[in-house]
Amino acid sequence: MKKIIDYLFYRYYLVCLKNEEFPRFGAACILSEVISITYMFASFIFSFFLTGDFFFSYMSILIIWIIGFILPWIVVYVYYNKKRIRILLEKFQDNVYNTKYSDKAVLSIRYIVLTVGLLLMLFLSQFQ
Repeated sequence: MKKIIDYLFYRYYLVCLKNEEFPRFGAACILSEVISITYMFASFIFSFFLTGDFFFSYMSILIIWIIGFILPWIVVYVYYNKKRIRILLEKFQDNVYNTKYSDKAVLSIRYIVLTVGLLLMLFLSQFQ
């Protein structure tokens, strides 16, 4: 899992470099968005299996919001410092997937995760 996240950060970093944006900040934002979406759907599905419903109390929503949206961005931005980015650039430079998947395909992962999560919640809501 760590290797996939490292590779996604690497590709988002390259996309931001190509578009002349702030590469570390942009890659951290996109990767934390993917992590946040995954975390939110995982918490909703976990809640469904515990309580039989997708919704939480107001206090738990606040805690989940803080953990799910604020914390991932901070952790990703701090974790991928300049030294680690340099290591990732060397590690994934000649990766087969760099030419196999386009930048648009890699950037669409956040929409794929969102769609799969919504479909999974729709499927599970049939069992209420």
